[in-house]
Amino acid sequence: MKKPLIGLGIALAVLAACLLSLIAGGMAGGIIGYVSGRRATRAALPRLWQEFALPREPFDEGQERWRQPPQPWEAPPEEMLRPFADQLGAALVTEVVPDGPADEAGVREGDVIIAVDNKALGELPDLSEVMRRREPGDEVTLTVLRRGDEIEVFEIEVTLGRQRDEEGEIVAYLGIWYQPMEAMIHIIPRSRGPWD
Repeated sequence: MKKPLIGLGIALAVLAACLLSLIAGGMAGGIIGYVSGRRATRAALPRLWQEFALPREPFDEGQERWRQPPQPWEAPPEEMLRPFADQLGAALVTEVVPDGPADEAGVREGDVIIAVDNKALGELPDLSEVMRRREPGDEVTLTVLRRGDEIEVFEIEVTLGRQRDEEGEIVAYLGIWYQPMEAMIHIIPRSRGPWD
């Protein structure tokens, strides 16, 4: 009877030894793995910060820009003006013919004509059509918006000159080239044309 007990004891001892070595190995391996992992992380971390760290300057510049109050636009963007295009009805003077009626009256390049004879251009037909209905020698009052140090609005009296049109007829002549404000904001593409 002692032989089967001895065999059982040896088997249990081998099993216990395997179990103990497994536990001890796991603990030792876990500790060794933990320690070696920490060392590897400490060694690699400074290199990671150098490779992936973002410079501070771009963030500082952005904060400066955010701290400044917003600045108004010098000219409103076309998206803001689109709903009011029909009401703009003004003409930007792009060129004044030297020694022409408008030049002698004091109209300048860059002036914006907003009314003729106290009628807003939005209420009138095209400016060239308004001039075609006039006669040479007629007096017209132009309401002009001029930008300098300040924006000024004033009236200029102009005596219309005379000129021959394409058909050879004598017509009233103002002596400017203009661009409708609608075209200036790209709503209705038009080329510039003279006031006849």
